[in-house]
Amino acid sequence: MPKKPVLNKLLLMGINQQGGSTFRPWLAGMACLYPVIAWAASVDLSEADYFAEQPVVLSASRLSQPVSRAPAAVTVITREMIEASGFRQLPDVFRLVPGFQVTWARGNVQAVTYQGLSSIYSRRLQVTVDGRSVYNPAYGQVHWRGIPLALDDIDHIEVVRGSNAAIDGVNAVQASIHIFTRPASADPGWTVSADAGSSDIRDAMLRHSGASGDWQWRVTLNSRRDDWIDHKRDDAREHLLDARAEWRPNGRDEITLQSGGLLGEWNNSTVGFTFSDQQTTDYSNGYVQAHWRRTLSADSEWSLLANHTFTRSDETFVPLSTPFGPLMPDNLNYWFSRSALEFSWQSRPFEQLRTVWTAEARRDRARSASLAGPDTHDGTMYRLSGSLEWSPSEEWVFHAGAMLEKHYYAGTQLSPRLAVNWLPVKGHSLRLGVSRAYRSPTILEQESDFKLTLGPQLYDQLLLSPYTLKPERMDSAELGYLYQRDRLNLDVRLFHNRLDHIVDAASPYPVAGEFAGDGADFTYANLYRAKQWGAEYQLRWQTGQASWISLAQSWTRVRSDFQELEESAPAMTLSLLANHDFGPFSGSLGYYKISNMRWIGSARTPAYDRLDLRVSRAFRLGSVRAEMSAVAQSILGDYSEYGVNAMFEPRAYVSLKLHF
Repeated sequence: MPKKPVLNKLLLMGINQQGGSTFRPWLAGMACLYPVIAWAASVDLSEADYFAEQPVVLSASRLSQPVSRAPAAVTVITREMIEASGFRQLPDVFRLVPGFQVTWARGNVQAVTYQGLSSIYSRRLQVTVDGRSVYNPAYGQVHWRGIPLALDDIDHIEVVRGSNAAIDGVNAVQASIHIFTRPASADPGWTVSADAGSSDIRDAMLRHSGASGDWQWRVTLNSRRDDWIDHKRDDAREHLLDARAEWRPNGRDEITLQSGGLLGEWNNSTVGFTFSDQQTTDYSNGYVQAHWRRTLSADSEWSLLANHTFTRSDETFVPLSTPFGPLMPDNLNYWFSRSALEFSWQSRPFEQLRTVWTAEARRDRARSASLAGPDTHDGTMYRLSGSLEWSPSEEWVFHAGAMLEKHYYAGTQLSPRLAVNWLPVKGHSLRLGVSRAYRSPTILEQESDFKLTLGPQLYDQLLLSPYTLKPERMDSAELGYLYQRDRLNLDVRLFHNRLDHIVDAASPYPVAGEFAGDGADFTYANLYRAKQWGAEYQLRWQTGQASWISLAQSWTRVRSDFQELEESAPAMTLSLLANHDFGPFSGSLGYYKISNMRWIGSARTPAYDRLDLRVSRAFRLGSVRAEMSAVAQSILGDYSEYGVNAMFEPRAYVSLKLHF
């Protein structure tokens, strides 16, 4: 069993390798955490501790494995954590993950980023729902409010912290988020819920789950409405329908069919360009998906996944008036679609070796006449990946994985990852990993042609893409430590990333026949490099039968040849979520703190902290199960998440849920 001198040596080695005064904030933070690690290492584990349940994850390698044996750091957000947080919108949930930054630039424009390089376009983050990518290849972002998904239908979320390109491919550069919805058979019967509160919060949900023979199903209707930032006039509403059916005709086959759609009505711009206070967006998103999984044996199965997604955004605005006539782009509408077919095969050739192989083809299509010219942009991507887990003994696990992709913009790229897990004693695990990942240019970055016109006359060229862009590349190394003792789980991660060929908007570019200006205001190019390094931890402690605490903290530094990139990561983030069952009711407290930072392209955002409270009570009305809850958010006062003008004001709402 490791003793304190060994831990002292490891800690000193990490300090000596990093060196310099810029690493002192990390040292101070680790000094606070060190007593917990030292105490954990000095405790003798009982048999009950050894057999205590650990979170089992799929996203890090496509193989089911405890987090202590996974090749990457994974945060699991459970159903009970989502409920205890009191959050109504999906992006807020990621405040619970160490190193994540969340912002609401407007009520319909949200961003979720990890460890800096932060902008409202989260281009280096892959997001999937039940295996279906919801990443927008046109803009390089996720329209979080536009996903046809009710928060109450989420079973759990796995967040791979760090590059996961060997599994998820292009764009899974800094992290990847995998959202898993609840099985169709969960909570059978009817569920009705409603929320109402300040900031014009008005939500309603109706869900029915049932079964008949070999079939199980779930259908959810959900309506959401709020006015996020009052002075922004950014009130938004969505109406969604989502359905899931599962068919198990025999003991080997399982077929899951899913379909959903969402209609959104959003005030203020959704594309980042606002031309008038009356600018509104009609947004629609729909998908269909089929997943067939066949079990061949206890250690072998294959699956076939097919899906199609279509998104459309129609913007209405009043043109700017000039003495020469209305000044405007053609329109700001856009649409994109994605079709994907994926085959995966999992096997165990030997007792100590598990493998999974995946082949996929995707086709992306997008069109935005004003932003990227009149043509429809069409591209096909092919991917082949493999992941191997070799465990020669209980103490060692070796991982090797790679993704070979042929992308319509990035070309042919190989994204490898190597990792080794050492479990020297029960309850302790050390992980060392290295990887390479790529980010493809988005359609907007590679094809942009955004201009303002006065009738047939070109007035001002705003954006242009005159260059053939290289894919961004990130090389990563990380060291992780996990400890699990009965009801305590601790995950510590040290990381270092090097990014090259970062794409951003550059200096003007000559354009002939322009009425105003001297060429394109901004052109996309491969401009910068950056290095990231830091430390983070997450701790989950089940303090009693009905009480638990989730604590996450991170320290990050960025060095770059571009000042805004250096300022895009907060030096420290902290989140704390605590829940306790008092008997007749339960209560939870959420505290979130972040140091100052800059969202790229925006003014600096000052440091802030936020305190949320939730109180709930479950009861029965005859045969009906009921729960009533009250949530108060930001009770410490106003704070800004984006620049200095997007002030989040204290708000509260109440919720009632009935199940029968």
